[in-house]
Amino acid sequence: MMPDVLKHKNLLLKALQICLDKKLIFAVYRLPGKPGISLIVQKDQQVKELGNIISNFPERGFLISPFSRNSGDKTYLIRPDYLIQDEVTPDQLDELNSITGFSINGADRNYPEETQKKQYISQIENIIARIKKGEFEKVVLSRVRSVVGNYYKRLPGIFYQLCETYKDAFVYLFCVKGNCWTGATPEPFICSSGGELSTVSLAGTRPYDPANMDIGNWNEKELLELDYVTRHIEQVLFDFSVSDFNRTGPYATRAGNLSHLRTDFKFALTSAGSRLPLLINALHPTPAVCGMASGKAMDYIRNSETHSREYYSGFLGPVGMDDLLQLYMNLRCMKVFHDRLILFVGGGITHDSVPEDEWEETEIKADTLLSVLQHLK
Repeated sequence: MMPDVLKHKNLLLKALQICLDKKLIFAVYRLPGKPGISLIVQKDQQVKELGNIISNFPERGFLISPFSRNSGDKTYLIRPDYLIQDEVTPDQLDELNSITGFSINGADRNYPEETQKKQYISQIENIIARIKKGEFEKVVLSRVRSVVGNYYKRLPGIFYQLCETYKDAFVYLFCVKGNCWTGATPEPFICSSGGELSTVSLAGTRPYDPANMDIGNWNEKELLELDYVTRHIEQVLFDFSVSDFNRTGPYATRAGNLSHLRTDFKFALTSAGSRLPLLINALHPTPAVCGMASGKAMDYIRNSETHSREYYSGFLGPVGMDDLLQLYMNLRCMKVFHDRLILFVGGGITHDSVPEDEWEETEIKADTLLSVLQHLK
């Protein structure tokens, strides 16, 4: 673990436990490759709802947006009434303890049923058949996996272990109105640095192996998946008259014990200007989490997935904090209930997909996240 966080581990865990015990609205996160954490806490339960999505750029806080903006799931902005950055001090613990607690009952019990292998395979076969009929080119199909156990009380340790295990991921934990989610996502959505914006297309999943760092070893199906996402981003940028972007890739990248294909885009913040909120709306959902064409793919997802994705494959992160915005796709994530964890995983289905292989890919993704539980004390 990076020294700055390791040094203050006990105080960090105590701070997160106070937030959970008092049922506060809060978010804690660690940016990729950075040594410190940021903890944002509200002093009341009046969390700001942003409607369908951002119509103008929000003020400072932690933004949480769902996969589908028409699902009834809200887009939230957690206010930084209390902000702790890099390290937690004893005085800050006293400050957190002084906040009045609330009586909301942790995470609810309306959890989805675990997706069975037979059901998932059948759905994949149906998608492939419809792709071959020309209904769409790609659909991203998700499933849920349930792990029984009282992990709610161990959330601080889970967050810490995710930080320790996935140093190059965006690691977070948030609790809003009884919903607690945590994860370690490898995929930036749209981020700023100084006067520059960046986004990425990310697709394809393999277990990490040095051979998989050579893009020449990836197959046509995986390269096509990446191309769908890349074309979507390029089209959105052209639609917003952002023609001066720099594109790097495709290349293979490592994310923990997995490998992915990736292409990077960078362009001037001034290219988006006041249309930045509209650009964000247009980029999401990308074919990496929905499919091509996105409208038909979204309809299939709504009608065929037996669970609501909620915040899985949405986006989240700080705005107006470390920079203008640091938003990430909510992948490699789980919703935490008092008596179980619900993991959300998925994969892109194309005409070349092999149903059994697609199931195994989602198993690998789930196991990647679950592996941190083995290290909890």
